[in-house]
Amino acid sequence: MKIWKNIITGVALSGILAACQDLDIPPKNILSGSDIYNEGGITAYMAGLYNHLPMEDFNMGDDGGRGGFFNWNSEKTTLGSTGEFANNQCGNNVIYGDKGYWKDGYQIIRQANVLIQDLPNYVGTLQGAESWIAEAKFVRAYTYFALVKRYGGVPLLEEPQGIDDDLIMPRSSHQDCVDFILKDLDDAINGMTKTKTNGRANKYVAAAFKSRVALYAGSIARYGEAAVYTGESGTMLTGIPASLANDYFRQAYDAAKIVEEGGYALHKGSDKRQAFYEVFDKAASSEESIFIREYDINNYVHSWDKLMSPEAWTGGYGGRYFVPLDWVELFDGLPLDPATGYLKTTDDEGYYKVYDSSHGIFDGAEPRLLASIMIPGDLYKGGHELDMRCGLLVNDVTPDQKILKTTKDDGKTTYSWDNGVKEFKVNGQVVAVRSTKKPSEGQTYENTGIAIAGFNGPSTSGGNHCNTGIYGVKWIQRDQAPVDLHRSTQPWIDIRYAEVLLNRAEAAIELAQNGASDAGTLLNDAMVCINDVRDRAGADLLTSTDQLADLTTPTNVRGTGKNSMVFAPTKGLQIVRVERYKELAVEHKLYWDLRRWFTADTQIKEFRWRMLAPYLFLSTAVKDDETGIPHGKYIFDTRVCDSYGGQHNFDSKYYYEKIPDSERKVNYLLEQNNRY
Repeated sequence: MKIWKNIITGVALSGILAACQDLDIPPKNILSGSDIYNEGGITAYMAGLYNHLPMEDFNMGDDGGRGGFFNWNSEKTTLGSTGEFANNQCGNNVIYGDKGYWKDGYQIIRQANVLIQDLPNYVGTLQGAESWIAEAKFVRAYTYFALVKRYGGVPLLEEPQGIDDDLIMPRSSHQDCVDFILKDLDDAINGMTKTKTNGRANKYVAAAFKSRVALYAGSIARYGEAAVYTGESGTMLTGIPASLANDYFRQAYDAAKIVEEGGYALHKGSDKRQAFYEVFDKAASSEESIFIREYDINNYVHSWDKLMSPEAWTGGYGGRYFVPLDWVELFDGLPLDPATGYLKTTDDEGYYKVYDSSHGIFDGAEPRLLASIMIPGDLYKGGHELDMRCGLLVNDVTPDQKILKTTKDDGKTTYSWDNGVKEFKVNGQVVAVRSTKKPSEGQTYENTGIAIAGFNGPSTSGGNHCNTGIYGVKWIQRDQAPVDLHRSTQPWIDIRYAEVLLNRAEAAIELAQNGASDAGTLLNDAMVCINDVRDRAGADLLTSTDQLADLTTPTNVRGTGKNSMVFAPTKGLQIVRVERYKELAVEHKLYWDLRRWFTADTQIKEFRWRMLAPYLFLSTAVKDDETGIPHGKYIFDTRVCDSYGGQHNFDSKYYYEKIPDSERKVNYLLEQNNRY
């Protein structure tokens, strides 16, 4: 990637590299062949295209546009209702649609079409012309997919349109668009080099991306019947015929297997927690990274560390990344109630279990979870110890005194912070104390000098503090001191090998459960892929392909057992969907999974974030001489977060978004999606 960066710098692409600017490659009629059709010119031209790919990275907004550093924590963020992510900016009723991503996509497509049209004239005179053509087709396919997954069928442009061309074009069918994208990707696979360069595609990047596109199309065909819309023109604008599902799943499976030839592998190590953390911390050099976007402090940066690290460590702006308890409960090694799938923090009689530390409830959790969240007692950001505490149990209460859980944890019932505290009683007396002040204000209890709430949250008096009791850490540079806004440079991984393995496994299960003649081979391969991911994660391994062949319908109601957060048509498919939920969270993948599975409107319906609330026995507290942070015995309460996040819903019309009105005004042949 360093060579690639140096080339970009050398051709002075500062305008192209600016995150918030429109695609500013000069129009074709200003360029002569000598200007662009040489190695340096093509490299610069392509660099601009890559930089403007609609890669949903740190700076990507919900509308596909890039601008500002508030995109990923906006009140309409897609991450805020899928259960993988929470913050105080997400609002109450998360909705989507009518975001307007269109113009920027067609700008990129036009520029790619210029190369695809002109470069054949230079075959034989420009070294690598064939490979450049294939690479331009990858760029075009990547961009078209960003449009098609939002809108369904869109106008297909294979040639660059000029000023004098007829710009009035109808939408092609959803199927035709998908087939066009897959054809471009086949050409890219066959025509691109195998050379690995960070930030650029190669044969295996194209194959990995094809597995994503074809898997998406197969899901649309199998599960999207209710959202099929045939316009007045007779074109199926949204939806793909169900009869084609297996064909697309087979393409996804075969494409994923091609990637296996590229030498990519899961990043592993003896310390499984550290190994999973390093997937993101060392993305630029990892054998797992297939397609990434790199950042440079001089040209292109983001603000993830500043926004998402605990506010107490960042001096403001931070504290915007915590996770609902529901997502945490998907992981192995936690004490779960088998009937509900919720954390069981009490004994069979309903009295709170006592733990020896603030992280005691996580001590047996799978390493992948521990690498994805901040655990109280761990050191982050240059030696800061996470101090996560909801309140105190007063001094005259000892751990051998039983405290009955009376707060409901049904995913619906809410308690205000103060009323919730009143539920903790011993012999009829309230024994819990919490502060209404920010944890950073450090309100202490009587003369003990011990803060009532932990330094890092939860809070009731405003600010960006962790109201679910669980901070996320994925993408955060754990060992680096906090940085200011617009100073973060950790890479974004758009495609990594774990996703490809899970694409392969899901496609194989879909095929096996729906009549494929090689079902046994497919299920065995799916089990190998899933177990490879699970082994690296430190999770429980599958023991039989019968688990993946299981056609039993899950309950698909939250709180009905382990994994009930993730809806699926069969228990076999639920296994791989849950694995995606655990592995790919906060990578901007799960929202699109819910859209292609057509489960968003039911899985998200009335979803309320739940929290884990640790309470310290003051009678056991011992302050650390250096940090002042108390250690001792804890109990843990679970409940719905008080008002934060509210009820989340997804309107089924948003499976396909609204064609921007501005585009329909200039192109009267653009039929609108139904329900708008």
